[in-house]
Amino acid sequence: MEQSISPTMTPRGKGGHVGHVLRMITCVLTAGFAYPNAFVEGMDLTALQNKTQGQLYDKSKKGSDKSRF
Repeated sequence: MEQSISPTMTPRGKGGHVGHVLRMITCVLTAGFAYPNAFVEGMDLTALQNKTQGQLYDKSKKGSDKSRF
């Protein structure tokens, strides 16, 4: 069985869940200088943005007439 992995997702690092928690704690204690991306490990940020932005960046032909200004 083959797992499909999104190329935009940051994989969770070594140590599994316990390692992730320890990296998060280290990140907080060092003010983000050690393991700055600990809180976004394993999250597909591109999919999250596409889901929340709605139609904000959709190109529409309606209202794109620049001659009216």
